[in-house]
Amino acid sequence: MLEPAPPNQIPNRVQPPPPPVLVDDKPELEISEILDSKLNNQCRTCKLLYLVRWTGYKGTDEDTSWILTTELGHMSELVTDFHKAYQAKPGPLSSLS
Repeated sequence: MLEPAPPNQIPNRVQPPPPPVLVDDKPELEISEILDSKLNNQCRTCKLLYLVRWTGYKGTDEDTSWILTTELGHMSELVTDFHKAYQAKPGPLSSLS
C-alpha cells in the first residue's frame, strides 16, 4: 500500500513531483480526487471534462487541470464517488439513465 510522502522539512526547498505511475506500460500521473465536471461545447467527440487534483503536486501550478472523460477510463471508482456526491453535475450518459 502506498503512503503519502512526508512534508518537506527543508525551508525554501521545492520538492519535485513524484514520477508517473505505469498503467499498461504507459506512464500516467496519479489522480487524488475529482473536483468538478463540465461540458465543453467546443469539442465534438468528447464534451465532458473533469477537474482533477494530481497526487504530489499540491501547492504548485500543476496541482489541478481539466482532462477529458476518456482519460479517466481506469478511474471509474473516483468518477462514481464524485457523481454520488454531486448528482447535479454533468456526468457520463450511462449515469443519466
